[in-house]
Amino acid sequence: MNRFGIILLLHKCIMKKSVVLMIAALGLMVSICAVFALNRWYPTHGHADWDEVQQYTADKIPIDHKDFRSDFEEIFEQIKKKYPYTTKKHINLDSIHTTCLQQIDTMQLKVAYSLLIMEFFANLKCTHANSESILYPWFIQGDNITVIENSVFVNHPSVFAIKAGLQDKDEIVTVDGVPTNKWVMCNSKYVSASTDATRYLLSALTILCSYTSPIKTLGIIRHGRPITITIHLQSKSFPTKEEEQNVTWRKISSKVGYINMKSMQDNADTDFSKALKHLSKLPYLIVDVRQNGGGNSWIGDNIAQNLIKGKRRNWNGSTISPSTNSYKGKVIILMGNYSCSSAETFLITMKESGDAVLVGTSSAGDTGGVICLFKTSHGIFYRLPVGHSSGSSPKGFPLEGKGISPNYLVPMKVNDFLSGKDTQLDYALQLFKE
Repeated sequence: MNRFGIILLLHKCIMKKSVVLMIAALGLMVSICAVFALNRWYPTHGHADWDEVQQYTADKIPIDHKDFRSDFEEIFEQIKKKYPYTTKKHINLDSIHTTCLQQIDTMQLKVAYSLLIMEFFANLKCTHANSESILYPWFIQGDNITVIENSVFVNHPSVFAIKAGLQDKDEIVTVDGVPTNKWVMCNSKYVSASTDATRYLLSALTILCSYTSPIKTLGIIRHGRPITITIHLQSKSFPTKEEEQNVTWRKISSKVGYINMKSMQDNADTDFSKALKHLSKLPYLIVDVRQNGGGNSWIGDNIAQNLIKGKRRNWNGSTISPSTNSYKGKVIILMGNYSCSSAETFLITMKESGDAVLVGTSSAGDTGGVICLFKTSHGIFYRLPVGHSSGSSPKGFPLEGKGISPNYLVPMKVNDFLSGKDTQLDYALQLFKE
């Protein structure tokens, strides 16, 4: 029973003046709250508070080589006890454990141990299972990379990427002398993801990052001509003039509005409602979650209430109703391999409600569930999903391990990208004309 069910039970008890039921309901509430506190927040037995998280570059983690084995064993034991998807994802934990120990016994460097931890979590095949402590020592700040038809391009580079020598629409064809596709596939062993397509994408996004060297040599095709450039990576983040907004909007035409949601964090639902006020009179609306890596599922639920046309079953089986000023027109949602976590629960609700048409490519396949934070006795923080209260949506879609399919499968096209067109957005606009 969730907290809303408990509150409803209490209300019924009060209305019926049932002392016995009231005491039972209050007892149930206290018990559930206590269990939640112990399982989610209380910093004992490996659990930690999210406000405690400390991060280190891979070469400066707070562990000496003599403690690598004991630190890894702590992580392994927690995962063996609490990771719920071992069988579902066909993971042989004991085999992985043996292989890791063989490597640890010969390790001396902190970077090597950091890489082993990253690879270990990647073997769990889950976006929400990873280390919170280990950072790249060197990187280029900003979201600079996109993958189209398995080719890797620079896309709207940050000022840091431009200063490093990159230009918009550069195609990266080699990384340190290795063909890009091969480099991405090899690097994917360090990437936590539920689906192959998302793992490939997330691996490509780290081309401008490094655990081992501040310099990268990239083979580039620029305006049809091959060149080689040497990139000097940063060792720290620099403040930018403006924080990127989670929600932006515009009118594409006199009939079509567009809202881009890059996150389900902070006040994204409030910002969405504000954006919608400017577009509410238009007959068509496009909502873009292609770059949305998630955040808070409650925020996604609140946004869905702005778009549904009647009382609906939510992704978790609860009932939601349209907000007072919900949108009355037709809705298309753009989605992709990066759409993850609470962005996916939002997609499930909208697809199963029938109140929106989904266009793009499959989502990441990892809605998250209850995420717990842990800390080893040596100071390494990591997070782990411990499952959903329900394993599937109201219409039977699995909440873990399978990407949500769009109503219209529309991959981006390289030729469109190079000519400045958005394949998926153009397709959505054509659907409104039919």
